[in-house]
Amino acid sequence: MDLTPQPDRRPRRVSPRINPLFYPFVSYRTRRPESPTGWRRLREALTGYPLAAYADDDRRESADLGVYLYQVELARRSQLALWQRTRDGWWLGPAPYGYALEQHWVEQESARAGWRHRLIVDALRAPVVSLIFVWSVHENLSDRAIARRLTEQQHPRPVDPVSGRARAWSRAVVRTILANPVYLGYVVRGRTLRAVEQPPENWTWSRQRSHRALVEPALFWTLYNRRARWVSPTLDTDTTGLTNQSREAA
Repeated sequence: MDLTPQPDRRPRRVSPRINPLFYPFVSYRTRRPESPTGWRRLREALTGYPLAAYADDDRRESADLGVYLYQVELARRSQLALWQRTRDGWWLGPAPYGYALEQHWVEQESARAGWRHRLIVDALRAPVVSLIFVWSVHENLSDRAIARRLTEQQHPRPVDPVSGRARAWSRAVVRTILANPVYLGYVVRGRTLRAVEQPPENWTWSRQRSHRALVEPALFWTLYNRRARWVSPTLDTDTTGLTNQSREAA
């Protein structure tokens, strides 16, 4: 290997470990025999017999089918658990702006015991949510103008759920607050399907109010109908803004 310095070129540094004269006990470019991976162990468990390297195509297809069915069943149970928790009014994920999380220990015969979360009102930030909706509906301010006014009036800023630091007001933050039906007092899930927005009648709603509402239903649905690409169902200002028939279907 030529290590002679070239004009305007630094010589490449070569590690002495590649020299077997100094490190004769190191075997380079050798790999240990690979242990059975989780994928292979799963295939063996589902088919009931080990898969040798010379296994035929039928046995491999049987193992792949078993893994696929296992994944489908696992996904179905996961979605069912999320749906059940939503219907029971338990909150999943970080608290939205204006709320805080309250832990509850739950022991049920039909579900796994563990900690669940309810939303409680954040007294410092809850009044700001009502201001944002009023400015958007009655004063017809844009999301950017609302974010600018919130910054100028020095209202409490949202907190990043990962770092725990305060975030600056932005158009995206305001738009997220205005589009979130959690401020009606219900836990809602399934607003999007494969990154496509769904109409309200396709959302999954909790059976009853699980926390205190911060926005009147008429105010929320007025703004939602103004921005949505479709018209939401008939207003029912006593609950979520959906008719009884649509709410039962959800």
